[in-house]
Formats: sequence, C-alpha cells, structure tokens
Amino acid sequence: MDQNMMSIAWIVGVGALMYFFMIRPQQRQKKAKDAMMQNMKKGDRVVTVGGLYGIIRGIKDDRVTLEVASEVYVQFTRAAIASILRNEAKAAKEQEAGAESTDDVDDVEYEIEQDKEDE
Repeated sequence: MDQNMMSIAWIVGVGALMYFFMIRPQQRQKKAKDAMMQNMKKGDRVVTVGGLYGIIRGIKDDRVTLEVASEVYVQFTRAAIASILRNEAKAAKEQEAGAESTDDVDDVEYEIEQDKEDE
C-alpha cells in the first residue's frame, strides 16, 4: 500500500512540475501576445514574424498595413506581428526629463532607414 502512495505522489509531483515549468509560462506568453495585439495602434514600429520592420499606417479588422519603406505599403494579418518596438529612445528621454509619457504617437513621424542619405 505504501508503494502505491509513493507512485501516486511522484505522478502528482511530475504533473505539478510540468504545469509550473511548461503550461503556466505558455499561458502568460499568450496573454501578453493577446494584449499586444489589442494595443497596436497607428504609428507603432513593429517587427513581423518574418523579420520585416515597419511602421503601422492602418489597422482594419484583422488586417494591418505597414509602411516598410518610403511610400511602400504591405498588408499583414494581426497574427503576423511578432513584436512592437515603441519609441524606447523617446520614452527614455521623457523619463530623464521627468515629463509624463503620452501614448499619442500618431503625430510622430519616423525616419525610415532607406530614406536616410548616405554620409
């Protein structure tokens, strides 16, 4: 009888370890990804799952329009966006200056790498 209890304890222990090391982190990642998808807005710099960098110029239902070069627009599904690269430099400057951070990036114009002149 004692042997059966030890076997059950090991099975429960392994199940708990699997939950805490595999299932729970995956659920957190999914929540974070869903929140990111909902918080995308026009003007955000993003990276697609294929590694393409761009700026969101339009969001309509499940479709996102990215500007990948000067006046070059490509459409993707929302799920194709891997991450949002907000203005980290701008946020750092605002924190240093003590200014409150605003989420209004629609007025911000980004300089695209291809538009820069070679010096």
